[in-house]
Amino acid sequence: MVLVLAALVFCILQTAKAQACSCSAPATTAKAFKRAVAVFRGKVVKISIPSLDRIGLTRTGAQRVKFEIIKQWKGEPSDITVLVTQLTSEECGFNFEDQKEYLVYVVAEPKQIQTGICTGTKNAADAEQEMLELDRLMSTPNR
Repeated sequence: MVLVLAALVFCILQTAKAQACSCSAPATTAKAFKRAVAVFRGKVVKISIPSLDRIGLTRTGAQRVKFEIIKQWKGEPSDITVLVTQLTSEECGFNFEDQKEYLVYVVAEPKQIQTGICTGTKNAADAEQEMLELDRLMSTPNR
């Protein structure tokens, strides 16, 4: 019994402190646009998980998401792009679904370009007004 109790105490003390995502999406379309290195409407054509996560050796929560670009407002012109999102609770990743369309705001991180809920990324069906605002931003001089 003492051994079980000691093991339980050890497990509790060794548990990593969980952290929740603590951010908010930019308040305006203009702010999200300014912060992003790329902004586009895209269709998810492939989602892949790192090999070590797939076989259970790591739990990074990373997903590489390949998009077919439908319309681009900012960034290097491209027909296809691949981004990373982190689905762990502390990383604030975006849970993309295959074959669905999204308005994506991309930020540059030290090792990769990525997106998440903190950038303003959202389902395209919920972003029609925002995409009209992006069109207006693009037609305004001195954006």
